[in-house]
Parts: sequence; structure tokens; C-alpha cells
Amino acid sequence: MEEQSMTTSNTLNSQGQPNSVAINYKRNKAKAVLTLKGIIDGIHCDEHLNPTEEVFLRAWKDNDIFNLNDGDFIDIHEQIEDILEDSVITAEEKSDLQAMLDDIIKFGDTVSNDYDALVNQLLGFLNGISADDDLNDAEIRSLQDLIASNPELADTWPSNALKSRVDDILSDDVVTEEERADLLNLIKAVSGQRMLETGLAYGMSADFSTSTETKVTLEGLSVCFTGEFLSGTRKAQQQKAEQLGATVVPRVTKKLDLLVLGSVASRDWKFSSYGKKLEAVLSNRLTGSQTEIINEDTWNELVHLV
Repeated sequence: MEEQSMTTSNTLNSQGQPNSVAINYKRNKAKAVLTLKGIIDGIHCDEHLNPTEEVFLRAWKDNDIFNLNDGDFIDIHEQIEDILEDSVITAEEKSDLQAMLDDIIKFGDTVSNDYDALVNQLLGFLNGISADDDLNDAEIRSLQDLIASNPELADTWPSNALKSRVDDILSDDVVTEEERADLLNLIKAVSGQRMLETGLAYGMSADFSTSTETKVTLEGLSVCFTGEFLSGTRKAQQQKAEQLGATVVPRVTKKLDLLVLGSVASRDWKFSSYGKKLEAVLSNRLTGSQTEIINEDTWNELVHLV
């Protein structure tokens, strides 16, 4: 037990985030590949890439997660560079890249039956299909197929929410623009997709807020913080909460009143305390818990830090 404790302290920083992307390299590689697969599946052959698709591909290729000694990524980089050279993806280029990605997913020791890994792969795919701020019918059906092919995900968050929405949308074989926009917003919230705003291909902090109310009295409430905060250290946020009469607790229970999410979540958030606390609250809410989730902006307004 002592050795395990020492290992944990060396691999996580004071905010509970992994110190090195190497800790979750295989998981991140799977997420990155699924993200790229999502965007490639949505690109039409023999047409010029739209500006968002081009930005996405460049951002994906230039991301610093990749080990340049990894043969899979070397091959992918070469394929993307060929596509970006003329900003057109031919049917042959698309087919070759899709086959390469499928082989990496199937044979590349990146996909695991581990539940956490499956969720992370789903998040990668969601990032990919929402990156261009548009969902076509084929992408929606691909999402339905992905969830259906992993039944162990179907009854747990976030897949259960997505499955319910997608099944309802496709029940009449007609996707209305209102349904399309609603599903896109849900996907962005689940996956943290903000590529148009940040220029990042993936790995952003997701906004899972259940409340934006800023006229809340903290006196007597139990509050838990997770993630890293742009407006100061987590300790500073905890001190402010205590000054306003709240009780700061280190972990999530069904009786927790408020979970505050920092704006910065590492690309490994699903496997860090950030993702675990968030998932616990969301699961508890499905069984009647009244815990509210707020983001850092709402927290700052609530405690008058901005």
C-alpha cells in the first residue's frame, strides 16, 4: 500500500491532475484516433474542405500529445499533410485514412473493454462529429451504431442520455433542424467540444452545469471543488466558500449540495478526480440526488470574484 501511495503522489499534481500525458498515452491515443475518425467520416469526398474542417485537421496534426516515434501517428500525419496540400480529400484518400484508423482501433492496442476507456473513446468520437459545428444524418446514425455496438455503455451516463435522444430523433427516419441543433448542443456539452472558440481539436473542459443561478446563499451548504481554476487556486476557492458559511468537503456524496467545476480540465479528465467526481454527481442525480453543478464563471459571480 505504501508503494502504491507513493506512485500516486508522484503521478498526480496538487489539483489531482496527471503530471504527464504518458500516464494515459494509450487512452489518449484511442480518443485522438476516434476524434479524427469522427471528423473524417463527416467530410464529403472530392470537395474542398470547409474552413472549420481544415482548421480541425491542422489542430489535430499539430497537437503535442503525439509521440513522433509512434509509427501510427507518422502514417496519419503523412495522410493529413497530403489532404491539406490541396485542401481536398479524394474518395481514395478518405478510404485509405478510414481504413488506417479502423486498423489502429482494432489492432493497435489502444482500445480496451475497460468501461472508462470505452467512455473516453466515445468522447473522442463526439468531438470529431461536432468539430465543424454541424451534424449530418450519417454522423447521427454512426453515433447510434457506436453506442449499440457497446451495450455495456447503454445504461450508463453519458451514453444513456445520448442513446435516448438519438433513438427518439431517428424513430421516424426524419431529422428536423430543431432536433439536429438540440443533439449538437447535447454532444458539445458532453464532450466539451469548443473547437471553434479555442482552436483545440479536443481535450477541453466540458460544461456540465445544472444551474447558472448566482443568487444562492452559501451559508450551511456543502461544497466540493474539482479541476483547476483560472481565477485562482482551488485552495483560494475553498477559503472563499468557508468565509461565506459553506462547508467544503473533499468527496462527492448523495447529500452534497454543490459541485464547482474548474475551467481547466486536462485531456485526461475522464481518468482524473475531475471526471470521477463529475460522473458521481451525475449518477447520483439519476437516483434523486439534488446536487447542483456550476462552472467557474457562475461560481465567480456567486462569490463576487469578478
